[in-house]
Amino acid sequence: HIKNAYWRAAEESKPRLLFTAHGLPEDVIKAGDPYQAQVEKTVELITQVLSIDGLEWRICYQSKVGPKKWIGPSTEEEIINAGEDNMAVLVVPVAFVSEHSETLVELDIKYRELAEEHSVPGYWRVPALSCDPYFIQTLADLCLKDLSTQHCEFCESEDAAEDCALRKRAA
Repeated sequence: HIKNAYWRAAEESKPRLLFTAHGLPEDVIKAGDPYQAQVEKTVELITQVLSIDGLEWRICYQSKVGPKKWIGPSTEEEIINAGEDNMAVLVVPVAFVSEHSETLVELDIKYRELAEEHSVPGYWRVPALSCDPYFIQTLADLCLKDLSTQHCEFCESEDAAEDCALRKRAA
């Protein structure tokens, strides 16, 4: 999806990819939550698979609420930076699997308006995966693989795995 959207956008103006994920307070990450590292690894792997020469990309975070310091940079900051650099953007909701308020309102309306205000020469967005058949099949394969093991991560023991209701439903 990203590669197709990139080449369509590039017909008008070479875009910078903004991989946006929901933010978290910094103290949550400092306490050991692996989310930010997982987002970074995911983006690293995606950019490798895309293998587009000269690809410009950034990771950014959105949906900050409350007074705490949140991980960054923010998606707003990166859109403003793109305007200053006279660079079009292709927004990739990397940590959102379905369309909802953070994609349909925040990305499609709020951030598009911000891009226009800051003279970003092009603004496009990759749709969320939602019900893409390949995505759904991958999820199903991962679940079936996990359920075929002797150890149940939900029950946290091999003994309990035999009686696991999740495993019985899958069988």
